This record gives sequence, structure tokens and C-alpha cells, in this order.
Amino acid sequence: MKRILHCKRYGSGEPIFILHGLFGCWNNWRPVAKTLSRRFRVVVPDLRNHGQSFHSRRFDYDVLAEDVLRLMDALAIERAMLIGHSMGGKVALRVAALFPLRVTRLIIVDITHRASRPVYGAAVEALARLDLASIQRLKDADERLRPAIPDPVVRLFLLKNLERLPDGAFRWKVNLEAIRSNLGRIFGPVAVQASATPCLFIRGGRSEHVRDADWPEIRRTFPQAELATIPHAGHWVHIDAEPAFLNAVEEFFMRP
Repeated sequence: MKRILHCKRYGSGEPIFILHGLFGCWNNWRPVAKTLSRRFRVVVPDLRNHGQSFHSRRFDYDVLAEDVLRLMDALAIERAMLIGHSMGGKVALRVAALFPLRVTRLIIVDITHRASRPVYGAAVEALARLDLASIQRLKDADERLRPAIPDPVVRLFLLKNLERLPDGAFRWKVNLEAIRSNLGRIFGPVAVQASATPCLFIRGGRSEHVRDADWPEIRRTFPQAELATIPHAGHWVHIDAEPAFLNAVEEFFMRP
């Protein structure tokens, strides 16, 4: 029996699926989802091996795209608009390639289909080495991870995946082993298909994930693609500049 992704749902109207990035979950997108739900039906899943969704050793873009399609079917949603950030952007691109008739519009946030630098490589190893049995408080984990993950913003983001159980012990909500063994696939290229689907790429002006040099190739694959740059945002565009991000999303999705 095929398993269905855990998700949160908001609002009514034309459906939007929001797909989070690596080490993310539905909750990272709650403020954006609530705002969009004033006009749209918004579905925010936890992708496999994340949040409250199931764990699996298989972790590649084909199976992640199939998970999204299965959730659409379970919710009786024939066609939807997709927003995908980082890893979730590659999932959205793969959904559009494999199931083009199910996607009406695409917003890809601070990623392209090409291979990217595995920014979490050292962090994943540090998380895997962390002795959870010796952790009493989240602060303990934060202190022990500081030498390997010096950026406090990144540490806080990753530690949102650490969950305290009723008996006081801690566990990872993410499937660390599956992520660790599939980092090459996650940060590798994703296969796309030429498509006339309306598509908006949103990038952070302080991020290097979407370069000017990438644009000609993107336009060859998506002739209708548009690019929006949010100047003072980094990779987490929707957090760094939420109002500007929402303006770009709503303007694109509300076009006739």
C-alpha cells in the first residue's frame, strides 16, 4: 500500500501546493500559507523523510514527485499550482516534467534544475555524530553543534528537526540516514522537460543559487519563464522578505 504524505490545508479556491526544502517541514511555510489561503486552497505537505511524513530509504526526485501526485489524488485535486523552495523547487520541476497535465503554474524559489553545492554536507555529518542520549536540553545540542555549524541561523533551522519525546528523550524527525546517503542525488541535477507552463523563478539578491548565467538555459526549457529578484533576501526568500515574496507570488498566481 502506497503511503500518503502528511500535510496541512488552508482556505478554499484554486489549489496551491507548497513544497519545502531540505530539513524543512510544512510549519516553515505556515505564515505564507495562511496569507495565500485568503484567496486560494493551500496544501503544505511534509515531504518524505521530513516532519510527520513517513520515512523511506529511497529518496530521489522521481519518487518525491510521485509522492506529490499521490497526495493530489488523495485530495481529489486534478490540477494545481506549485511553489517549491530549494529541494522542493527541484521536486516541483520534476512533477511538471513527469505529470505536466497536473500543473497549471510553477513558482521555483531560489534554485534551478542544475546541480548545486552540497551546503549541508558537513552539517549532516555533525547531526549524525550528535549523541542524543546525552542531550538534556536543546541548548546542549546547540552548544555541541556550534564548532561544526558556526552559523546560528542554520543551527536553529536544523535543530527544529529535533523532537523531545514524552519520556524526555530526543529524536530526529527527519530521516538522517536517508538524507546522508542520498546527498548526491539531492544536490545533483534534476531532469526537466521543455514546457509552456507559466513559470516564475524567485531568487534572493544575496543568494548565489540562481545566477544570471543560468537564465538563458532556463528560458530554453521554460519559454514563458519570468525572473523576480528580491534584493535584500538570501536563500530563505520567504522568510527574509516575506511581504515582497508574497507580492510576487500573488501577482503571478492571480493573472488571468
